[in-house]
Order: sequence, then C-alpha cells, then structure tokens
Amino acid sequence: MEAMNYNKQEVQLNLDINGQKNFIKFFKTLENKASTMVRFFDRSDYYTVHGDDDCDLISRIVYKSTAYIHKMSPTASDNIAYVTLSKAKFESAVRELLLIRNYRVEVYIRLPESDGWHVEYRGSPGNLLQFEDILFSNREILVGNCILSLQLRCEGNQCKIGSAAVEQNDCVFQILEFVDDDFYTELEATVVLLGPKECLLSASDGEHEPIKNLLERNGVMVTVPRKTPASGKNDLQQDLNRLLHFNKGQQEDVNCLPELQLTLAMEALRVVVKYLDLTNDASNLGHYKIQQLDLKRFVHLDAAALNALNILPRTDIHSSSPSNKHQSILGVLDHCRTPQGHRLMFQWVKQPLRSCEILNDRHNIVQCFLEAPEYLKILYNDYLKCIPDVLVLTKKLLRNKATLQDIFRIYQIILRTPKIVTVLRELENATVKSVLIDPLKGCMDELIGLKKMVEQVMDFAAIETGSYLVKASFDEHLMKLKQQMDVLFSKMEHLRERVNDDLEFENQSVRLENVSRIGYHFRITLKDDTALRKHKSYNILEVVKGGVRFTSDKLAGLNEEFCELCAQYEDHQKNIIIEIVKVAMGYATSLALLNNELAKLDCLVSFAIAAQSAPRPYVRPNMFAEGSGNLILKDIRHPCLELQERVSFIANDVEFRKGDCNMFIITGPNMGGKSTYIRSVGTAVLMAHVGSFVACSEASISMVDSILGRVGASDNIIKGLSTFMVEMLETSGIIRTATQKSLVIIDELGRGTSTYEGCGIAWSIAEYLAKETKCFTLFATHFHEITNLASTVTTVKNFHMAAVADKENFTLLYQVRPGIMEKSFGIQVAKLANFPSNVVQNAQRIYNELEDDHLAKQTQQDKDLLEKIHIAIEQLSTTGNDKDINESDLSMLVEKFAQDIKKLDSEYFKAILIAKQEEKDD
Repeated sequence: MEAMNYNKQEVQLNLDINGQKNFIKFFKTLENKASTMVRFFDRSDYYTVHGDDDCDLISRIVYKSTAYIHKMSPTASDNIAYVTLSKAKFESAVRELLLIRNYRVEVYIRLPESDGWHVEYRGSPGNLLQFEDILFSNREILVGNCILSLQLRCEGNQCKIGSAAVEQNDCVFQILEFVDDDFYTELEATVVLLGPKECLLSASDGEHEPIKNLLERNGVMVTVPRKTPASGKNDLQQDLNRLLHFNKGQQEDVNCLPELQLTLAMEALRVVVKYLDLTNDASNLGHYKIQQLDLKRFVHLDAAALNALNILPRTDIHSSSPSNKHQSILGVLDHCRTPQGHRLMFQWVKQPLRSCEILNDRHNIVQCFLEAPEYLKILYNDYLKCIPDVLVLTKKLLRNKATLQDIFRIYQIILRTPKIVTVLRELENATVKSVLIDPLKGCMDELIGLKKMVEQVMDFAAIETGSYLVKASFDEHLMKLKQQMDVLFSKMEHLRERVNDDLEFENQSVRLENVSRIGYHFRITLKDDTALRKHKSYNILEVVKGGVRFTSDKLAGLNEEFCELCAQYEDHQKNIIIEIVKVAMGYATSLALLNNELAKLDCLVSFAIAAQSAPRPYVRPNMFAEGSGNLILKDIRHPCLELQERVSFIANDVEFRKGDCNMFIITGPNMGGKSTYIRSVGTAVLMAHVGSFVACSEASISMVDSILGRVGASDNIIKGLSTFMVEMLETSGIIRTATQKSLVIIDELGRGTSTYEGCGIAWSIAEYLAKETKCFTLFATHFHEITNLASTVTTVKNFHMAAVADKENFTLLYQVRPGIMEKSFGIQVAKLANFPSNVVQNAQRIYNELEDDHLAKQTQQDKDLLEKIHIAIEQLSTTGNDKDINESDLSMLVEKFAQDIKKLDSEYFKAILIAKQEEKDD
C-alpha cells in the first residue's frame, strides 16, 4: 500500500500484503456493473469503495475533493484505487446516491473464514426497503417511494400498456391499462402524475427505446428486471392474498377483485412484487391496498408543462435541498408543518383535480381559515408543528422495531388530535365538519383501545425524568424492582438536602438531576461555584451553561446501584414491550388513516398561510364546469416572482370568453415580460385546480382538462436533442392532447431553424389551435407576421408588452396592452444588459444596413410592380376595346400578368395569391 498521510476525518484501511492481494484477486472477478451503480464493502468498523470511477464519485460527494483517493498496491503489477468511509460518511453517501442522484447501491460483506465477499444489501431509487434504517433513522420521510412497472403489447401505431405502481410508504398498488399513441402521450402523463423514481421495463431488442427515452427524459431510472419463472396468474394471486388488507366482512380472496381482469397490468404487478420481494417482509403482509388509477380524475400535465410552470423546485445535484424555495409553485404553497403534509403537498401540486366538488370543498375550507385568522394561527403554530411523522412510527410498529418511546409518541398524537378537532368545531363550518372533523373523529374512535392500553402500561412519572418504563404495578417483579429504586431515590434526595446544608445555602439551591451519560448528579448555578470549590469532598463533573454538575462518593455509589436496578427493570420489561408493540401493530391501519387526515389538514392550512402571507393576499377563484368557456383573471401576478427580493410586480389581466376570444397573440420586446405573463396565467389555473387561492384580485375559471406548455426549450445534450427538436416534440404533444377544454401557453415557438420555416411552423400551429382546437391559448412570439391571424380569425386578439423608447432611453413597462408592437428592441435590451458600447454600435450599424438593403429591395420591387401593373392595364384596356378578342386570349393575358407578379417576389401579392388559391381549393 502506498505511503500516505491520512486526514483526521478519514479511517485507515488496515490490510496486510496477503489481504490486499486476495481482495484485488476477488475484485477482478466481479462482473461489469452499470455506471450508475456503486459498490461498497463493509469492513465492520468502516466501509471502502474501489475502482477509479466509484472512488472519484464518492470522494467528491463525501469529501468534496479527490485528494482522499488512495492506491492499494501490494505488487508493482497489481493496484487498485480505494476510498475509506466511516459509518456516518457511508450513510451520507448512500442517502445522496439513492435519494438525489438516482444511483443503485450494493453493499458487500465478507464471508466467514474466507477471502470472498457476497452482496448483503441492494438498493435502487424505487427500492429503498433494505436501506430505510440508514435513510430515515431519526429522520422525517419527505420523499415518496414509488416504483413503476410496465408491460406492453404493441400493434402498428398503437400500443396497449399495462401499468402497476407501488407506493411503498403508503402501501398502495395502483394499476392502469390504456391504449396509447406512438408518442406515448398518456404514458408521460402517468409518469408525471405518479412521479416514480424507477421503472421496470422488460428488454425487447430496442423495441421499447422510445419509452426508455421518455422515462429518462422525466428523470426516471430504467431497470430491466431479471426474468423469473412465473406460474402466471396463480402465482400473483397467492402473493396478493398475503399482501392485501381486506376489510371486515370482505371475502379474503383476490379472485373477487375486478382489478384482476386487467391482465396486462396484473403481469406488470407480478413483476414488481417479485422485484421488491414484498412477501418476504412480514411488515408488508396484510397492509397493502389495490386500486385502479383513473387519469380522467386529474388535469393532464406533461413534463413540458411541469417545467414551463416551474411546478417543482430544481434540486441541485450536489445537494439534497432545493436551490431556492420560492422559485417553484410547490415552494410557494408548501408551508406545511408536518412531514406527512410535505409529502401530500408534493402529490397535490402534481395532481391537479378535475372534480368541482372536491375543489369547492378545499376552497371553502381555505376561505374559512382566512376568515378566522386566530384559529388558523392556533392550528399552525400550536398544534400542527407538534405532530410527528406518523408514517415513520407506523413503519417501526410493522417491523417490530418500535420502542416504548415510539409508543408514547403515538399516544401523544392521539391526545393532541381531539384538541385539533375542538378548534375546528369552533369554526362552525359545514365543509370543515364533513371533510376534516368527521374523518378525524372516526380515527379517534378506532384508536380508543390503543389509548387505554398505553395509559394502563406506561409509567408517566418516569417519563418526566427521561425514562420510558412499564408501570411497576403491571408486573410483580417490576414492582419489587421499583420499590428498591424508590428507596435509592429517597436516599439520593436525602443526600441532596445534606449537601445543601453542607454548602450553607439558605434556599434549596442544590438540584438532583439525571442525565443519561452520567446518571444522577447534583447541579448548582454558576454563581454558586465558589462555595462548591471550598469543599474538596465533592467532584466536579462538568461546567455547562446551565450550571456546575458535581457528585460525591456517596451519590456515585447510590447512582451505580440505581443504574443496575434500572438495567434489570428494562431487561425484565422487554417481553412486556414486545406484547405492547404487537397490540399496537393491530392499529396500523387506523394510524395510516389518521396520518392521511392530518396531512390533508396540514395542506389546507398551508394554502391559507400562503394566501395570507403573500405580498398581496390571494383570492378565491370562482370555478365553473368544464366547457363553460370563460377564463377571466384580473390583476394577475406570478406567485414566485412577486416573492423575490427587490421585485415590484406589475399586475395584468386576461379575459377569454367562449365565442368572443380564446387566443392572445402577444408581441413585445425581449425581457418585456411576455413569458412571465403567460406563465402567470398557467400557474393561476394550476393553483385553482389544486385547491389553493390564486394571485389575482378576481378570478373566474372554467375548469380545464389539461394544462399544456412550451416555454424556454433548451438543448438536451445528454439525450442528443437540439433546442429545435425539443421544441417540436413538446409542441407535437400539445397538438395531439389539447381539446376545446384545455389551456395552452406557448412562448417563442419556431426558434432554432430558418426564420421563414420557424415563422411558418409557428403560424400554422397558432392557426390550428385558434380554428380547430379552439382552446384557451396564450401565444407569445417575435414573428410579427403571425399577428395578421387576428384579421382572419375573430376569436384571436393581439396584445403587446408595452415599452417606451427614444434615441437615448428605453423603458420596459411590463404592461399588457391591446394591439401589436412592431419591433423587438433587441439592441436596446443589449444596452440594458451592459454590452460594450462598440458591440452595440456595430450591431446598430449592421441592423441599419440590413434594413436599408431590405427597404431598397422592397422599393425596387414596388417600382417594378407598378410598371407591370401599368403595362397590364394598358394591354387589358386595348384588348378590352377589341371586339374580336376571345375569352381564351383574355385568360392568357391575365395568366401572364399573374406570372410576372410572381417573378417580382412581392410578399404582398404572394399573400393575395395564396389566399385566392385557398378560396379556389375550398
């Protein structure tokens, strides 16, 4: 091993020469792995990673430097790179790999009495089961854990897809079968809706390559599962009979479930159940639910809309935290106080609803909270922030890992929930009662037995001293131990009084306290330190902010006896605790329901806090049935932008009415606010469909079936897609998906190709949406020719972003005004961006030259045109006076005139001729 200086934070790899040789020999026998997998080797007290690529990655993640990579080189010809990790740094690396970077992880342990190793644990972004203790031990679960499995049957341009999603946190199977087109529009909507971390997709000689690309484009890791011998339908039925939770009175046989008829989806479910090995974990048995996913319940969103509207935060790849909370709709709305609230809010913003009834209930409750701010404050500051993660506690119960402290935390939730219900009752709101109070009360009724059991067995007096013990009266032997402990405690208390007298304190200044690391001890304040140091019979343990901790030989002896008795007490109560946990396990379903209800309350309170704390309070949207055809937003702002520092937002309006106007074509200067304006409309409609209030002074919204967007496309170098190709793929999805009930926002379509091609594409798409689809459309463009569409389609209106410019100054007003803006003011914007003056001057010179050339060309064309028209008129006049001219000769003259006009390359006459040809075709 090469000589090195270890940093203090590193652990050392202690292997002799033979050990190094044997390990390198074994390592070379390992099969090649994917670049997105990291192998760790458990060496009991620490871990190692080997190989250049893995070492480079882990060293950068854990140590932020490659200086920690070393070489194992027992001989001149054999060497291998390695990095050592303490247990804490190993856990940090695993969290980063699985939760942030979407890597797979394998952990090898050494075989007993052998130089070989074998895989002990495997994990992937969708399969965290074996790493849950590492990832979430003493941590809140803030992320979903969904894995998707797909089975396909393709014929021609159509493909039948069977989908099965497993949400391991909530123990839910969601299945779906649908027929999709060759662009897999519905599949992408499903992926966005569920947000899986990983997808199981069987290999098929490149046949599924488009689906693989779609999944990877949406940040989903694709896994090809190993082929397992399947005994078919019966094999899955046996697994489901063990995994599913059947209600009381329900026949405990999956054959009676209608979902079993979806054969393709069931095969997808079989594959994922085997991949996750769910039946070999006892905590899964009898706790899963199965349900069909109905895509029509939700507003259709694709990845392009998700990005265009900044619905989710962009997570820094080098960090698990979002770069800026207020740069996403989720960040604006998520004021949740509980982990379960954060998880549900993440789900809600990706799953906007199409149910008028549910949305009306959510809006009613948010309005009720805002009209009673004192109760909102109590719920937010006093109750919700004290609710722990019920999901984590329930998982501990199901895995037989719960402690008496965990049982007590569950008991605290059961005690606090009725207080929450009392506050909600005082609101005297019918919707609050039906949506929140009644379900919470139902959960409490089901948990009464658990509450009574805890009160019977737990020693609440011991909890006050930091100990979690079973009541002594519950067991005869425990009672004897408790009596002995009480005697010792009395002696320690008596000793405290003697010490107080010995130190000549008039008041009871000496305290008897218990800290787990040092046991029972005395404590006095820092100002009494002088009196203590005069007595050499006392031993100072430590000086802390709260005072001086000290002991005596007598107290140390009593403390030692007490600790021995306490250890016996805890050892004897273990069997009792096992029984308590078993009983509590029977309430897991009720606790899961309580978890969901508390999460729902937290999200609705969060909506109210977001509406209340905005720079200008949000308003309740008036929601109308799909197809009503109205979208009216007054003084609309962008909720993310108005929360940024040093931003004074200029509000604008939008008004769409069926039969009157359904499309705005928006022109204006660069940086003038076009993108922000159209995104503001999209985010308002999304927030309304989530159940939130919106950033307007007035909002009337006809419910939509989809929100589709194409804003700010960029190169996708990894996938080999250019800006233009990304733009075309996204726009193709819009055309295929949009209906009369949709909202479409498009920004700067047609860039990345020639000007005329781009303009042609943009024009045709705008015309199609306006004439054929007739959906709500906001179309921002720099192709001013497209504004001519408003003269032929009555439901299209032109608007522009106002700006004021003269020779010296240029001011962006960020106001939406009727009409067209003919210039883009690109050079003026360059000045605002502080371009060097010589660059700006050169740009202006080139622009003037090009404009002069174009003007000169156009002027010459006009002269030639006038001359041709003059000649043609003379010929037609002369011919018209000739009585012998026949109709055929006259037609030839007109045709010759038309050919001459075409040769002039006149844009005006080109447009006229195209229009006439279209009329002729019609």
